[in-house]
Amino acid sequence: MSFFLDVVLPLPLNETFTYVITSAEAKVIQPGMRIIVPFGKRKKYTAIAWRVHQVNPKTYAPKQIDSIIDMEAVLPSKQLKFLSWIAEYYQSPIGLVLRTAIPSLMLLESETEIVTHEWEQLPNTGSKNAIVLLQKLETNSTYSMAQIQQLISIKNPYAVLKELVAGGFVSLKEWVYAKYTPKQQTEVILHPNVKGDDALKLVMEQLALKPKQYKTLLTFLQQKAPVIMTEFSKIDTVSPSSLKTLIKNGVLATHQYIIDRLPPKLTSDDPLKSLSDHQLEAKSAIETHWKTKDNVLLHGITGSGKTEVYMHLINQQLAKAKQVLFLVPEIGLTTQLMQRLHTYFGKQLEVYHSRYSPQERTETWNKVLANKQEARLILGARSAVLLPFQNLGLVVVDESHEMSYKQYEASPRYHARDAAMVLSRMHQAKVILGSATPTIEIYAHAKSGKYGLVSMTTRYRDAQMPEISYVDLCDAYRKKQMNGHLAQPLIQAIEETLLSNKQVLLFQNRRGYASFVECRQCAHVPQCPSCDVSLTYHQVSKDLRCHYCGYTEKYTPACKACGTLAPQTQGLGTQQLEEEVQALFPSARISRMDLDTTRKKHAHRKLINAFSRQEIDILIGTQMITKGLDFKLVTLVGVLSADNFLNFPDFRAHERAFQVLTQVAGRAGRLGDKSKVLIQTYQPQHPVLGFISNYDYASFYQKQIKQRQQFGYPPYVRMIRIVLKHKNMSKLITAGEWLKKGLLARFSHVLGPVAPAVGRVRNYYILHILIKLPLDTSQSAAKKRLSNLLQSFGMVGAFSQVNASVNVDPQ
Repeated sequence: MSFFLDVVLPLPLNETFTYVITSAEAKVIQPGMRIIVPFGKRKKYTAIAWRVHQVNPKTYAPKQIDSIIDMEAVLPSKQLKFLSWIAEYYQSPIGLVLRTAIPSLMLLESETEIVTHEWEQLPNTGSKNAIVLLQKLETNSTYSMAQIQQLISIKNPYAVLKELVAGGFVSLKEWVYAKYTPKQQTEVILHPNVKGDDALKLVMEQLALKPKQYKTLLTFLQQKAPVIMTEFSKIDTVSPSSLKTLIKNGVLATHQYIIDRLPPKLTSDDPLKSLSDHQLEAKSAIETHWKTKDNVLLHGITGSGKTEVYMHLINQQLAKAKQVLFLVPEIGLTTQLMQRLHTYFGKQLEVYHSRYSPQERTETWNKVLANKQEARLILGARSAVLLPFQNLGLVVVDESHEMSYKQYEASPRYHARDAAMVLSRMHQAKVILGSATPTIEIYAHAKSGKYGLVSMTTRYRDAQMPEISYVDLCDAYRKKQMNGHLAQPLIQAIEETLLSNKQVLLFQNRRGYASFVECRQCAHVPQCPSCDVSLTYHQVSKDLRCHYCGYTEKYTPACKACGTLAPQTQGLGTQQLEEEVQALFPSARISRMDLDTTRKKHAHRKLINAFSRQEIDILIGTQMITKGLDFKLVTLVGVLSADNFLNFPDFRAHERAFQVLTQVAGRAGRLGDKSKVLIQTYQPQHPVLGFISNYDYASFYQKQIKQRQQFGYPPYVRMIRIVLKHKNMSKLITAGEWLKKGLLARFSHVLGPVAPAVGRVRNYYILHILIKLPLDTSQSAAKKRLSNLLQSFGMVGAFSQVNASVNVDPQ
């Protein structure tokens, strides 16, 4: 009886593929193991074992597997179930889900190796490229595909190589290479033959006439173990050549061992601080809710001490040897939280996000898989929810309202907050959703009793909330009270804050120097050639950049359309704001925190630590500075413009305006000092701004939930957005109309197709179609109908080049 293995390949494919295996292999292979399999004509891939069975596929003859990598599964059964749920719920190919979840270094791939044979003379017949390549190749040598491409400047040289293989000049073979290797450290030790005082004394006497070797050995004996080779070699009194000689002659020896790339904490963890009465009440209420509900919303105002409550609940789970996942929406938030958690849980803490190297992420993955004690508490951004937890007890989703938890750019477009709740249910774990400004949907679920609801309405140690006031920009411009983009009341408040030796946060949600550059003579605005957006001017690098595709061109002082000198900059970016503030306060120490200044691995940490140490007086930033950061000496927050948030064409615009402005206001007065927030706006009477100044989330929620119900938006419906892309607009419109007809035959509420705010990115035109699903509709059945329709859509020849992607629960 034959045995077969279904595998999932880390490619954008929905289906599994079947391979034939031996009976012995069938006994060994478990679901979740990595298997090397041939796929296509040449390549070999790391596939994930899915199912062993005895059903021979009818449509093709299965190939044999190449090899089995693991002795045990790298994806536990619960993890496979979880990743399958992500693929099904978010309508993403299971192969892409696996590729996203598993660290890239664990996915071994094959590389083609070209081995040349001996030949006496070049062939008389053959293609020009084949003869040119043979002239450049050496006999009995080995080349990689990249080297062949360099030699003949052809992107795909397989046809040429096939010709040379047929002529017997070369042969091809695929070899699989491992990308991940553990980090090793070399320690210098005394050779076993030199152990003991007498043996050492004899060696020292023998080296007396060799001063460099004598000095090197003497320096070694003065070191405290362990003596690390790389560090020891750098000591002034150590001669590298003498060190090699001592090792060669059996006086010293070396010992290699594997070490963590992320060094462990050596000192003991501190005990947790006692909770205040308000925090104890919140902790007790959460534990009470957990008796009947798995998910609890902790709705605490900014500065109420939610993190301390988290830490006490985390401590309880770690004491039971359970794993804990602490999710944050931005990599920048891990810096301060890591420092706080490291104090109390450093011996069990690991951090996981994309700024760490692939090697570091692979090591963290393996520790979590092995349920090691040093990785029981995982602090991470969105991707940390995909780690292979074995014994999960608690998930903390901090700032749970944040849009950053949703994956936008590439499939799978999962939402880490929602996925974390599914993951916890599979592990029978508990979830805390923490936020000062929860989403309308989450708060509605909490109010309805689906989730537990715990409120923290006072700040830690009864610190006062900052006073929020508005600067009317219409009035300020009319009275000529503007200096650049700052109104006089904001300038005066900054001056007073600096005189009192406190710190200032200034929030402007646009990086770069200016939104665009406009010619004063002909009104020409430089545009991105690939996207329907103007280019943003960056003063530091003197260039114009597209923030969508990355296109860059050098800024020229003359208009490209008419030649007029000195085009005028329009709009305000963080670079220009930094320049204006520095001119107003020349003695102040000013820094900027945006994507341009935080690209490097530790840039977030350096900026945040410098601000915490009062090495910076004024910190200017984008939304990075609004989320969860705790700065003790900030007593003034300035918002340069609230109107962009209020006027954005989206049904969630007012919700996001409330969240962002309330969150940035919450950075002030954390120690109880009198503090204030000044928000510049052209609409000071806007209702949302009234709710923000009164910190009145309840009234804001009531107004929003009525509008959502009236117009049919979440939480009263589920939404699926279909995104269509093509380089030809007319073909795209035709495809959109065809698809809409199919959707209307299957769904009752379909909106679009319509172009988004930016209708062309990277030379692809874009159309959106929105499906609204009533809550009583079966989601799985609806997605099945949608999947079948999109499959039919892809089979229409005219639409074969139209890219159609699905975004479930778009934010």
